[in-house]
Amino acid sequence: MKFQIWWLKLCCFLTGYNYYILNNCSEVSIRKVKKYTAAMLIISTVWAFVGYCFCSRYLKLDTLGSSIGSIISIFIIIQIERQILLVDKTNQYLKITRIALALLMAIVGSLIIDQIIFKDDIDKNKMADNQNQVDVLMPGRAKEITNQLDQLNKTLIDKEQERKDLLRDINRNPTKQIIETTTNQIPVSNTITDSTRKSITKTILKSSVSKNIRVIPNPKIEQLKPINDQITSINSQKIDKENTLLTLKSVLEKEVNNKVGFLDELRIMFNILKQSTVALTVYLIWLFFLLILELLILIGKMNDTESDYEKTIQKQMSLHLKKIELL
Repeated sequence: MKFQIWWLKLCCFLTGYNYYILNNCSEVSIRKVKKYTAAMLIISTVWAFVGYCFCSRYLKLDTLGSSIGSIISIFIIIQIERQILLVDKTNQYLKITRIALALLMAIVGSLIIDQIIFKDDIDKNKMADNQNQVDVLMPGRAKEITNQLDQLNKTLIDKEQERKDLLRDINRNPTKQIIETTTNQIPVSNTITDSTRKSITKTILKSSVSKNIRVIPNPKIEQLKPINDQITSINSQKIDKENTLLTLKSVLEKEVNNKVGFLDELRIMFNILKQSTVALTVYLIWLFFLLILELLILIGKMNDTESDYEKTIQKQMSLHLKKIELL
């Protein structure tokens, strides 16, 4: 009994029906709500699968992100179906809109499902397509790396020539002489006789300049280390670029294979459908299956007679309108 109550509450929650009103209605209205709920669960399950696969394969989301995408798909489907369920009478414009939307949703859903079903066939065709992309990308990328290598070789030649000039100068002049000049003040006593013939001794300072020659290593020796470091760095970059050039094709193949493009797979799948009657038949089966699912509630709503639930709603509306008139 409790399970039936909770199930009915869940049915009302999904369809948007009022549980307290429905609970006082006949079994016919309750069965109608359960029928609509079953159809919504079938559609929601299919679109939950489609949403999860799309988020996982093409949006590169993890399990949590793909699950959220699946929940969003279910939420959208429920809101779309409620547009039919909660309307009093399905008018012509609503029918046309729902049929057009159902057709679009069926096309999108069947495309995504078929891309999953034909995954291996798409991968086989994509190998040749990826190889063509690699052949297109290869010359430009190789030319770019070759230009970088030429620039590195030019820089390396200049640095090696600069090092040779330094070594030549260092071998020719391993040392440098520096003349150091030192000025000293030396006191000198000088005795003079004034007009009274008195002797006066005066001390004056005389500058004495001494020169000292000091031998030091050639200063250019210190310039060798930075140049050697630069040459080592350039050689390392050169080796990296040469290795990149050797493995360029495999790197490009890996880059192209890792990028799963929805439009690329869609184009390949269209080629498969054009070439294979079996693949086209499978696609049309899924298309019509999803289209019928999308129209299931609309067809049921159109063929249903008015139940006591709808009459109760109409009666409530009439009572409220009378209250408004009296006020």
